[in-house]
Amino acid sequence: MGDKQWQDSVRNGVEYPYSSGTAAEIPAGVEDSYLPASLRGARPAFLVLPEGREDRPHNREPGSAPAGPCLIRSEDWLTPSSSLFGDWLASGSGPEADLALRRVYYRLRDEAAALLGSADGEWAAVSLPVTPELDSRPDRLAELQDTLLEALFNALAERQREGGDCRLDLLAPYPASPAEFAAAGEFMESVAEQTLGHRFAAACRIGALIAPDVHPAAAAEIGRIADFLVLDGAADRSAPEESAAGFASAAERILAAVRSVKPEAVVLAAGAPAASELADLYRIGLNGIFCGAAHRTEALLRAACLVWMDRHESTDTAAGRLS
Repeated sequence: MGDKQWQDSVRNGVEYPYSSGTAAEIPAGVEDSYLPASLRGARPAFLVLPEGREDRPHNREPGSAPAGPCLIRSEDWLTPSSSLFGDWLASGSGPEADLALRRVYYRLRDEAAALLGSADGEWAAVSLPVTPELDSRPDRLAELQDTLLEALFNALAERQREGGDCRLDLLAPYPASPAEFAAAGEFMESVAEQTLGHRFAAACRIGALIAPDVHPAAAAEIGRIADFLVLDGAADRSAPEESAAGFASAAERILAAVRSVKPEAVVLAAGAPAASELADLYRIGLNGIFCGAAHRTEALLRAACLVWMDRHESTDTAAGRLS
């Protein structure tokens, strides 16, 4: 975590910053009428990034890089293998459980290989799995997360051997404190080092999925040591209209706390509320949102309109000063 070298799989000389390219970016020095006064003139890029893998062609121009990652929730990979996952949950412990978990591993490795071989695999941010079935079983959840990481890293190693070029970031799901996040980060780095070696583990960027109800002070301390944060509107598993209530105001409190200790922090939002509250999230200075294909076109248009309105307002203001 922190300032590290890029992963070995990144093309030589090509950086993968969170930058413009998916949605418009305000040029440096332009006043932003939709931002608080403290952020005017410092408007970061606002990105509309994909959530969930899609079947789409590789159509990026040679030498170009993705503007940001595709968010992948690894628990979604368990849906096609629900019978395998269910067999493991019901297996208890011992050789039968080990065999059931190994079958889950093969399914997860296939899913990871499909991701890394797709257009979304150029840069993916994969969260560790969280499932309601294991809310009261932290020991078994740790087993599942270890299995996911092993499958993911082995698929990445195979992709690299084939000459594939991809970047992989990881997300710790819903840490409630910096200590929880640090422990999750150490766990991910240890599995990475065992699977892919120290150099990859040192370069691996680790962020955190943050629940909207996390205390802002805790979010600030997590943000201080995390490489990036994702405020997740789907954290409470409520219906979209319920989880959207108060999401933007919670995001504003968390963002203010994080930026007070780390002004350059990359903070994005995800889940259904991210798309529905896009205008407010843009206004408070978030770096962008993740959203699924069903909402991305509308979100891109809304983001472009907000940028245009800022530029138009700034141009009118500048013209008024000169007249």
